[in-house]
Amino acid sequence: MISTNSPRLTCSLAALLMLGAALNASPVELHVSPTGKAGASGTAIDPLPSLKEAATALKALPADQKAEGVTIFLSGGIHSLPEGVVFDESCSGTSNAPLVITGEVGATPILTAGRSVSGVQLETVSDPSLLERLDPEAKAHIRQVDLAKLGIAPIAPFPEVFSGDWRPLQVTLGTNILPISRWPKGEYGFTTMKSVTDNGDATHGGTFVYRDDRPSHWQKALADGQLWLRGFWRVPWVINGAQVKAIDTNATTITLVKDVGGGIGSKYKKDAQGRRCGDGTEAWCAVNLPEEISTPGEWAIDFKRRILLIWPPDDASAQNPILVSANKDSMITLDNASHVIIKGLHFLGSLGDAVCIKGGEGDLVAGCDISDIARTGISVQGGKNHRIVSNDIRETGGSGVAAAGGSKAKLEPTGHEILNNDVSRAANDFPEPAIQIGIGGASQILRDAVGIRVAHNRIHDSANAGVRFGGVDNLFELNEVYRIGLNSGDLGGFYGYCGFTGFGNVIRNNFVHHSMNGNAFYLDDGTSGVTVSGNVAYKCNLGVLMGGGHYNRFLNNIIVDCLVGIHLDDRGVSRKYTLDDKRLGGDVKLVNPDQSPWKEKHPELAALVAGVETTTPKNDEVIGNLVINCPKPFDYPKPEHAGGIVQKDNSTAGSLSEFVDAENFDFSVKPGSPLIASIMGFPSIPFQQIGLQIDDYRKSIPPRDMKLLKEGDTTKRKFSSSTDIEASNKK
Repeated sequence: MISTNSPRLTCSLAALLMLGAALNASPVELHVSPTGKAGASGTAIDPLPSLKEAATALKALPADQKAEGVTIFLSGGIHSLPEGVVFDESCSGTSNAPLVITGEVGATPILTAGRSVSGVQLETVSDPSLLERLDPEAKAHIRQVDLAKLGIAPIAPFPEVFSGDWRPLQVTLGTNILPISRWPKGEYGFTTMKSVTDNGDATHGGTFVYRDDRPSHWQKALADGQLWLRGFWRVPWVINGAQVKAIDTNATTITLVKDVGGGIGSKYKKDAQGRRCGDGTEAWCAVNLPEEISTPGEWAIDFKRRILLIWPPDDASAQNPILVSANKDSMITLDNASHVIIKGLHFLGSLGDAVCIKGGEGDLVAGCDISDIARTGISVQGGKNHRIVSNDIRETGGSGVAAAGGSKAKLEPTGHEILNNDVSRAANDFPEPAIQIGIGGASQILRDAVGIRVAHNRIHDSANAGVRFGGVDNLFELNEVYRIGLNSGDLGGFYGYCGFTGFGNVIRNNFVHHSMNGNAFYLDDGTSGVTVSGNVAYKCNLGVLMGGGHYNRFLNNIIVDCLVGIHLDDRGVSRKYTLDDKRLGGDVKLVNPDQSPWKEKHPELAALVAGVETTTPKNDEVIGNLVINCPKPFDYPKPEHAGGIVQKDNSTAGSLSEFVDAENFDFSVKPGSPLIASIMGFPSIPFQQIGLQIDDYRKSIPPRDMKLLKEGDTTKRKFSSSTDIEASNKK
């Protein structure tokens, strides 16, 4: 127990008394500056030293002062949050008097979880055994940083098999992420397995033949137990890490310590004996090797010695320091805090999320610049009526934005809105969508997303899908998606994974383009009850793909220059999509389709269940679509399985001359188009309203990179979803 005479407690009480005296005015203002002093009053002339101390001061304020509204003003400069800060329920504002966290007028506050690395901490590498592993041409440049001296707790080595949040640190300089070492080089740098000699199973890891002699340089890392690879070992949408057990330089083979899950080698190619020998395209790379540090900025961790090895960039300095983030928690967490506004801040460099909202109601994150985040830019987990508006989010390891909430069983909407955000270069570390609606993995249906609106966002230049969604009664409208699927396969501009209970999800008036490794609108694995209408797909793999679902409606879409216009399949037959299926049937049982509120709002699900047979498509509609310049306009199941699909008033006539300026991607239909007039009820697509818009938080709209769009390659990890469909049908 601390005595009331404790100097520390006396100081804290004095500071709080000063704070109360200084903040009698209403509403309350708390000022924060990196140059502030401990025990400060929090006024503009005596600012607090950190946002964390501001949160502490806020929690100590009397309720009547909080009720008048509180604004936390951050000065310009770098605000360090190495452990993050939590605003809990006691920090809540009200709808009329919210808590506001923002910058001083004219200031640009930068929040980082990074710990600054000074020149003296960049030590010469001294361990002879480590020195001899370094590239001879890089050796003189590489320095070591003692992580313990930075205040970073021991970091556990990668396990024998790993996925998801694998990155051990986030290292940045200025606004740039510094790359963890890898071979081959480059963010999409991969080699491929030449062949597979042993798939591996639950008892042992697989063995494959490598192509290049580079692995012969890694024997010392192997002997030290610190050699790991990451790869798309079996399918091009799942990447796992694996520790190496052995390298046989005579046989040019690598053996993994443990099975990566399902074995290695493409699931789409088998020999006469049924073995998966690989197809020569399975991509892999080596990560975190000191041997592969060869250019400025590259780094690796030696887990045993607890040091960071790095080639410091030339422009690193005390004024522009290297920042090392090791935080697991978000920089700012709103934990059941309501009516909080975070606006106009710059989040830069974090191993955890930038902002995480858990529970609460009526929070707003707006006009923020969020970059170099190893996990999710903004995560919304439950609560009601939260809004993510006009943020620029880029360079994230996982999703740019992830949101969930509501009750699927009760059809209770959460009311979240994801509006007018520019999300780019997402999913650099793991195949996740740029925007994820509903939280869950590939083995489960995304249940907890009800009544979320995603509108006016620009999503581009990302490794995986644009928007992935589960749940029910969500609205996706007026979004622009392009250059996705740069490092993965079997994905969509809008990818639904909802099972039989996806009713009420609406995808309308969106523009998906220049994504030849993706399908514009993809309803996977039995997803049912979704309406896809009034959208434009241009230069994608497939315009529309429905994988075995029911009660889906594809209406009045414009699909141009896609390999396949509209594809509906009967994969449910070969994959046995029945109500006995643990995933699909289990999800149906959870919502009780023959009881309120489901039986009134979505009676189609009860009808589907009553019919018992759920393997062939039922009550799907393909009506009034315009398909232009697609080598295969329509692709349907064989006749005996296509009876439940209504097809009418679709057209394959027309050309790019139907549109105002297709050359520059304006697919507004020219007034008086006879082709459009011939399709009964074809609506006017509000093309000029698609994508980013000017609002209170976004004062200008950055132009697209037209040269990149017209000349850039979007087939880096080329994989056609048709391959997976054909494999299922052969079973």
